[in-house]
Amino acid sequence: MRFAIHLSYRYTPDSLKLAKQIGCTDVIGHGPPAPSIGIEDTGSEVWAVEDLVKMKRQAKDHDLRLEIFEHCPPIDKIMLNLDGREEQLENFCKSVENVAEAGIHTINASSACWIDEFGVWGRTATTGELPVRGGAKTRAFDYDIVKEMPLTEYGELTEEQTWENLAYLVKGAVPSLESSGVRLAFHPCDAPISPSQGFARPLRSTETYDRLINIVPTTDTIGLNFCQGCFAEMGEDIPTAIRHFGERGKIFFGHFRDVRGAVPKFHEVMHDDGKTDMFEAMQTYYDVGFEGPMRPDHGIGLEVEAGGRAAKVFAIGYMKGLAESVEKTLSK
Repeated sequence: MRFAIHLSYRYTPDSLKLAKQIGCTDVIGHGPPAPSIGIEDTGSEVWAVEDLVKMKRQAKDHDLRLEIFEHCPPIDKIMLNLDGREEQLENFCKSVENVAEAGIHTINASSACWIDEFGVWGRTATTGELPVRGGAKTRAFDYDIVKEMPLTEYGELTEEQTWENLAYLVKGAVPSLESSGVRLAFHPCDAPISPSQGFARPLRSTETYDRLINIVPTTDTIGLNFCQGCFAEMGEDIPTAIRHFGERGKIFFGHFRDVRGAVPKFHEVMHDDGKTDMFEAMQTYYDVGFEGPMRPDHGIGLEVEAGGRAAKVFAIGYMKGLAESVEKTLSK
């Protein structure tokens, strides 16, 4: 199993050294910009090859693989059906070609790409901090608190409109994805409940992911960023969900985390303190042939921090321990 940490835009020596020192084989990054290595925001919707190559080289110089961007070129006009969406789709496809040329094989779309302030744990989702084990602070969600929040400037987006826009993106992108060998993963809506501020939240169950995959059922380029925490929030059985998608090769990369509760009310916990049998989950990834990369997600706030990364350092150690236990069990 290959493990990674998420760099976001921080392609710094400290972040890369940390990943290598705690036993990661991979890092998962964001596309441009990346000010930490001199890649500024040019305002272009097309990702430049030279910028992507520079990011890839930065990871390689620390003996780490960078093959996934947990990020994608702009799709807000596509997903909101705004003027200019045809040009944005063309630019998206140009970026896909450039991503392939740079040696990146997977990009990731989520609601965070649609509207910047309306993303994963965006302003509608986080409803407070909750003290958990030893006084560590975690995020909590309660739909009763947020369901009456006002509409955004974009008004309402219905379930039907959202699926029409998703279909426009998928059908328009698949030819470029297939010709370039790049895969497009989709992260679940988090929190996986709908609607929120007038927006339908489409990717919130196994069934809705099946609907997404079946937009172009013949392609191998559309799949999941399998966020285990989100599927736990949905109330799904985690090993069953892993098998459902993993046996079809639809898990492109993974987030390993857990929660207590489920929609409409839940909170995040440390990886060893949730409701999921994490050993069984790890064993199921092996059973379906998923080899990663997989990363921890949504670190809990510890009182003694290591640059804000202490919980994720703990998580990598925990994940590697589980993986070693599974491998020794399988080798008997």
